[in-house]
Amino acid sequence: MKVVRKTIARLPKVGITKSFCLVHPHIAAGVVVMASFIGMFLGPGMTNSYGIFEEEYENKYSSTNNTLASGKNSSTASGTLSPAIAIGAIHLATNYLFTTIAGALCERLGMGLTTFIGSLMVGSGHFLAGFCTEVWQLALTQGVLAGAGIGTIFIIVSTIPTSWFNNNQGFLIGIVHSGSGVGGLVLAPLTRYLINKFQLSGAVKILGIILAIGLALISLGMASKPDELVDREDMENIDIVSLSDNGSEHKASSLAKKRMSVRSFGVRNVHNTGGVLRSPEFWYLNVAVMLAEAAFYVVLFFLPVYAIGIGLTSEQGALIAGVANGATILGRITIGYIADLAGNINMFFITHLFVTVSCFFLWFPAKSFMVMMIFACTFGIFAGSLTPMVPLCSVTLFGQNGLANNVGLLGIGMVLTTSAAPVIARVFYEKIGQNGAGYGTVALFCGGTYLVATLSILALRLCVSRKPWVKI
Repeated sequence: MKVVRKTIARLPKVGITKSFCLVHPHIAAGVVVMASFIGMFLGPGMTNSYGIFEEEYENKYSSTNNTLASGKNSSTASGTLSPAIAIGAIHLATNYLFTTIAGALCERLGMGLTTFIGSLMVGSGHFLAGFCTEVWQLALTQGVLAGAGIGTIFIIVSTIPTSWFNNNQGFLIGIVHSGSGVGGLVLAPLTRYLINKFQLSGAVKILGIILAIGLALISLGMASKPDELVDREDMENIDIVSLSDNGSEHKASSLAKKRMSVRSFGVRNVHNTGGVLRSPEFWYLNVAVMLAEAAFYVVLFFLPVYAIGIGLTSEQGALIAGVANGATILGRITIGYIADLAGNINMFFITHLFVTVSCFFLWFPAKSFMVMMIFACTFGIFAGSLTPMVPLCSVTLFGQNGLANNVGLLGIGMVLTTSAAPVIARVFYEKIGQNGAGYGTVALFCGGTYLVATLSILALRLCVSRKPWVKI
């Protein structure tokens, strides 16, 4: 272990220097937010564009039944797992698994170097996928390697901005997380253009180079807020409260220190990973996040085929999916701003209550283009707020200290749900979906998943406080 620690200590430091952060804190904060937005754009934004690859892989490999279960011919492979959905499920599962690993890695290597490592995994995963001729090879490259890199990038860019701002955290995190929605809108048509011009193998190689360079550059803007800067702000808070309290320095100091403790360790005043895992609040949050995240991707993946299943055109289905992605941009910013006023956990519950209702009463009975568009807008605005609300709720519960590690712990449960949910939904789609009957079952499956997630959020809210009007 001593050798490992010495080796880690000798690794080069990547990112904004500590001296620069101390001298120019406002510039450093702006750079961190901008770099985090670009990281969301290129990382999770690429995951949101996977539907383009799913269509290509489905057309290329389904006819030959080149599935992960090798050795089956066309007569016996009927009913096996779709190769396209298998690669996507592996990508998502590895993504969330590495949020946990990267969260712990950040504590040892620093944000900048961990981001750089993630950029190499994302870029090489996509670039090597351009040379693949078998589904299992794509599962290892675009599935495992690229998924691990995006998970590493995500945990950093989704949590690091909160350390730089004590006020308006929801609004700023909403802006950062809107980058994944913008990325989905931009990278999806870019991917389609590259495939049409350079074929599938050439397109994924080019994307690998773009992602590697772009994400490596943002690693230079990744830096946590120095402890000296935090201490300086804490002393300023004590002075401000002292002046407002008619010179009662002892009382002001106690009040300021209490505020610092809540900021650092949350309302539960938990100081280590063991304390987080022992708290019931963590498990309520964990159940809610792993179910809501799984249902979120099922909806995004299945909106186009669902639209076709109820009689709409493929162009209308693509437009509906695009509107849902676009609405997440608006939702993440506006919901984040409202969360600053109403409380993070309060808004977490309200938004997912709306999503649950929309799945049951808009999506399930939808038979027209207009109703599907209304659902897409409603879903995008409210469900899209999930990713920024996770770090915000974690800060509320457990504080800023160890945020990347705490959010990473939530990724363990999402490994199972995000890999299983698309497969289950696909079974509904393929086995029960003849003559359109199974499409409603997919909607009910997502609605039921969101319902359980919403009840878990309600239990979390009541566990923290039973007073309905308290800002939490």
